[in-house]
Amino acid sequence: MQKFKILFSLFAFFMMMSSQLSAQEIISELKYNSALIYDTHHSQFRSIDTLQLPFVDDFSYSLLDPNHKYPDQNLWLDKDCFVNTTYPILPPSIGVATFEGLNEYGAPYDTSGVVQQGGADTLTSHAIHLETHAPGDSVYLSFFYEKKGLGDFPNSGDKLFLELKKNDGTWNEVWFMDGDASAPSDIKFFQVMIPIVDVAYFFNNFQFRFRNIATTSGNNDHWHVDYVRLDASRNYTDTLLQDVAAVYTPGTILKNYEFMPWTQFRNNQSDELGVSFPFVIRNNNDVTINTAIQYFSDEVFSGSNVFTSSLTAINFTSSSVITQSNPTFPIGVSPPGDSALLLINCKATSTPDDLRSNDSAYRVQPFYNYYAHDDGSAEKAYAINIAGGRTAVKYHVNIPDTLRAIQFHFAHIDADISNKFFSIMVWKSLIPNEQLIYEQDFLHPAYIDSINGFATYILDTPQAITDTFYIGMMQSYPNYYYVGLDRNTDSHLNSYFNVGSGWQQSSYSGSLMIRPLVGAKLPYTSVQNISANTISVNCYPNPTADFLHVNVSGIKNSEILITDLMGKLIQTSEGTDESIFVGNLSQGMYLLTVIDKLSKQSFTTRFIKM
Repeated sequence: MQKFKILFSLFAFFMMMSSQLSAQEIISELKYNSALIYDTHHSQFRSIDTLQLPFVDDFSYSLLDPNHKYPDQNLWLDKDCFVNTTYPILPPSIGVATFEGLNEYGAPYDTSGVVQQGGADTLTSHAIHLETHAPGDSVYLSFFYEKKGLGDFPNSGDKLFLELKKNDGTWNEVWFMDGDASAPSDIKFFQVMIPIVDVAYFFNNFQFRFRNIATTSGNNDHWHVDYVRLDASRNYTDTLLQDVAAVYTPGTILKNYEFMPWTQFRNNQSDELGVSFPFVIRNNNDVTINTAIQYFSDEVFSGSNVFTSSLTAINFTSSSVITQSNPTFPIGVSPPGDSALLLINCKATSTPDDLRSNDSAYRVQPFYNYYAHDDGSAEKAYAINIAGGRTAVKYHVNIPDTLRAIQFHFAHIDADISNKFFSIMVWKSLIPNEQLIYEQDFLHPAYIDSINGFATYILDTPQAITDTFYIGMMQSYPNYYYVGLDRNTDSHLNSYFNVGSGWQQSSYSGSLMIRPLVGAKLPYTSVQNISANTISVNCYPNPTADFLHVNVSGIKNSEILITDLMGKLIQTSEGTDESIFVGNLSQGMYLLTVIDKLSKQSFTTRFIKM
């Protein structure tokens, strides 16, 4: 099969005349939550029928818990909310329950395509014994909330509200907060105190629930709830927490990436290890607390302890947040095989401390067969909007290796573009001189894949790589080919785009979720393209001003279609050797598709009308 390579300078000249002014980078909200939509839902055994006071949940669930993305089923009835550490900004403790427009599976509540507000997530407590209490017991329900965080700001009409259940079975709204598009984004958590005073609440099956109204077509209108407490003998000023807590998952120990292959790391640790890695903690007390900090690391595959730090004691100033810079450590173990898996546990302990579960924060640091600038969580989506637009991400290898595949986290926003074409590309350099070394055409974006939410495209011809290389794509249509953007890491200096006027670094903070897979032959299959190995098509001259000559082999009864880049059918013809007049077409790029009428196999290529 002959493969045609088109000079991008010609392509840019024709295609950019009409669309260059509107071409741009854009980031958008996500329609799906990949962290949930690819997740296996685990059942939880619950042994308590009715809860007793105090009721406390700060959503500081361990990453080692297979259900850590969902509210604790020992406390809550619903699984709608997404429990995470990646959306909030400086929460009281690690982990929040995020309310948006997605269901428990990470998919929109409304898939009709109509953008409208409606009821979305619900978080309902289990029944709580309040019949042994009375209004005079000074029972208060408190919680913290934050608008937006790293997500989408709630607009007017988007609401978060709290309801209490009465003894007649009805729900009473006792608090709400409305979104406001004109208000500045709140970047801190606010605490709410609700007194429980109505006698109708003091019965055996009392419950409370949070609900939200959001745009239900996607991952929109974020509210983050943390540290929910219901207890007696409180008062309106009981807002302080005697708690030193982890705030985020500890950062990567690597200097250049979030994740990288073990084969590229183990003998190059001096170049790849960072000096330190961050561990963020908060003192929620109103007094200085002496706090002990320590961290441990184990390699899972070998079962070896890699490092145990000495204990560091600090006087932690009241109501403050600090980032503890923990020194990194060499990894001197030899796990079997070509992979390693570190489990890093950072701890901050103090006395007094009302909640011990949030003292520890875990980081899982895999060394497998891929590189990643991103941490695996997409808070936004990134795209450019021009046919022929190209996006690239920079990587490097320490020792010669083989590039086997490229992974993309395609983010499903408004329109399904899985029927559109794109090409994967590999470059040796971009600036000042572009050097393309590999291109694989006529692939389709895939939104669902079995490998961590990333669609895997195996290269037809594996590429030898020796130092710096760039991977990415060229899109065939002026649609937005949305790719996940991780906002918790920032590698935009390694992200590039080209809309016809040369390569530029991305202006958006974050990391594009495009990853290279290197090393041995992959044990799984690629997302398939539509080209057929039995069909050969030769069309010339290309570019052409009047006639396009098409020669087809491997097909006895074929149909030839010419479409524009929007998919609109321009003309058709039949035969295996054709001279097609295209002089009446406007200047630009077109797709020529040859279809075998018997087998329905097809081959598509591009040509330029001058």
